[in-house]
Amino acid sequence: MDEVVQALSDIVKLNTVNGNEKLVADYLADLFKQHGIDSTAVEYAPNRVSLVAEIGDGNGPVVGFDGHSDVVALGDAAKWQVDALSATVVDGNMIGRGTSDMKSGLMAGALAMIHLKDQNVPLHGTLRFMATVGEEYGQYGAQQLGKKGYADDLDTLIVGEPSGVHKQLLLQKQIQYMLQSDEAGAKKLFDANQTNEQHFIELAHKGSLTYTIHSKGIAAHSSMPEIGKNAITPLMRFYQKEEDYFASIKDYRNPVLGPVTPVVTMIKGGEQINTVPASADLSVKIRTIPELPNADITAAIKQIIADLNADGADLTMDILSDLRPMHTMDNAPLVKAAKEIGQVELQQALPLIGVPGGTDASSFLAFNPDIDVIVFGPGNITAHQVNEYVDLDMYHRFITIYEKLITNLLK
Repeated sequence: MDEVVQALSDIVKLNTVNGNEKLVADYLADLFKQHGIDSTAVEYAPNRVSLVAEIGDGNGPVVGFDGHSDVVALGDAAKWQVDALSATVVDGNMIGRGTSDMKSGLMAGALAMIHLKDQNVPLHGTLRFMATVGEEYGQYGAQQLGKKGYADDLDTLIVGEPSGVHKQLLLQKQIQYMLQSDEAGAKKLFDANQTNEQHFIELAHKGSLTYTIHSKGIAAHSSMPEIGKNAITPLMRFYQKEEDYFASIKDYRNPVLGPVTPVVTMIKGGEQINTVPASADLSVKIRTIPELPNADITAAIKQIIADLNADGADLTMDILSDLRPMHTMDNAPLVKAAKEIGQVELQQALPLIGVPGGTDASSFLAFNPDIDVIVFGPGNITAHQVNEYVDLDMYHRFITIYEKLITNLLK
């Protein structure tokens, strides 16, 4: 096992399911120290530590590299072909939780930094490596680093999240739809690709606005509803007005991401069948686009609440997450360099796409909206699934891509 695969194996075996990211931060800090790179630990909570490291002469732009150390739950152990934290290598793939999302991307960025430092490659500016906590549930680390100023001077940001699919999946209709490709385009990519995976450069992703509307009423026996106040009734009025608002924004569209996507995801109310409910809740997840800012949507929802409350309702809004969308222009130097370098190193065409899911980029952009961002890294759509894996050939290639891309941006 070569040293870069060993390093990935080491951190995959560290259990950072929804926490304990200090394990990875300590590993990376020690690895950086062995190569003369100083790092800064940023504690979010006990055993939850983000890590920041920098190299370069400081006389030029600031290039950020972002990856997260946390992983999602392991899933059903009986459905894994190997132990989920074993980092077992089978037929050139490393299997394990976090191999794809996104310890391979994180380690590829770290090793690219180490190689540039060891080779004394001149970097006219700053490379800032950031390993964050809590990306999977709230982007806690990225938000904290943003508040501490780490995003303020970023010119570009490379997010090493997985950007690939197994090449055979290009022939499936659902994958073509997800990747915004028709059958002919997918077949063309398939025929031209000499590797096992097809990758994409994600230059846009939707934001997210998540909230719960609380309706307060007065409990009463169902035989005497007149002495109570049914919390469900005003909540249903809110639902109808909210649906009217969603219909009014359906024509907002981003050329890469498409329309705003609102979904009512949960509704709860009442305690038992013979009691007038004193409370009811409705929860909503909206995937947002730059053309309709999250703040405008929030203001519209709050106005609906204000109008209903003026008519006797008792509604409040609890915003659970507010993450902005990302869209970097396709002629940005970051995108052009990544496409040129990536196509050579991966031996394939690299379509530019947008995706519905978000990344840490949302939190960094909240503090500096002028950052050019791409999502581009080893890994594939087995993220969050049992038998998640990374193609080790792609992992090696991405280390080289990051080295060349960073060198290009800081030349």
